Amino acid sequence: MILDGRTRTALERVAADHALSTAQTDALARYVGLLLGWRRSNVTGLTDPVAVVETLIGDSLALLAVPQLRERSRGVLADLGAGAGIPGIPLAVALPEVGMTLVESVARKCVFLEAAVAAAGLTGRTTVACSRSERYAAEGAPGREAHDVVLARAVARLAVLVELAAPLLATGGVLLASKTRAALDVESAAAAAAAARCGLSPESPVPLPASPLDDAVCSVFRKTGATPPWIPRREGVAGKRPLGR
Repeated sequence: MILDGRTRTALERVAADHALSTAQTDALARYVGLLLGWRRSNVTGLTDPVAVVETLIGDSLALLAVPQLRERSRGVLADLGAGAGIPGIPLAVALPEVGMTLVESVARKCVFLEAAVAAAGLTGRTTVACSRSERYAAEGAPGREAHDVVLARAVARLAVLVELAAPLLATGGVLLASKTRAALDVESAAAAAAAARCGLSPESPVPLPASPLDDAVCSVFRKTGATPPWIPRREGVAGKRPLGR
């Protein structure tokens, strides 16, 4: 789908806020056009094209303000529970030297993600892992300890994200989880307790002033120790019985 003038203008404004090139803006335009064309397949709940740009693309690119991400601009990243490719695809466009894996368990969304990777010109450095994160991160699985950064955007409580992300991270790698300040205040204690059992250490959260979401922050956890081989637990267990509760 070709973007109308109003939507293209909104996208160019967001891209300019983050100093993206014309080629990068065009790549995002192709991705947004595909996303809008798939609205009936429920890959996103948003229906207004400008809202898709400002909320999804804008919120994704807001993570470029996080120093721990900038430090790994040539690293290997994973987007956990990628869904429609947010924030992984916009960040892969904005950071042309990263490798990105989009981890998603829903087959229909994986089909969309494969098409989106091609549309955005990311083939060769962005892959889709159509798998539960527990399987992708298990002992001996290809994702275990293979990533410098794991991204997560409000897919679960923070303690759950810590357990799912920890085995994916190489030593020194970071989990970056977008949350509202209110959610972080509620979830941080349990997440810190879970992190201590998973080999992660919390760092100071980073405000995201460019995010269109009110009071958005990025919660940061660094892998400072070994993740026990039994983590992650069986599929679904982390969500039902978080380690830090």
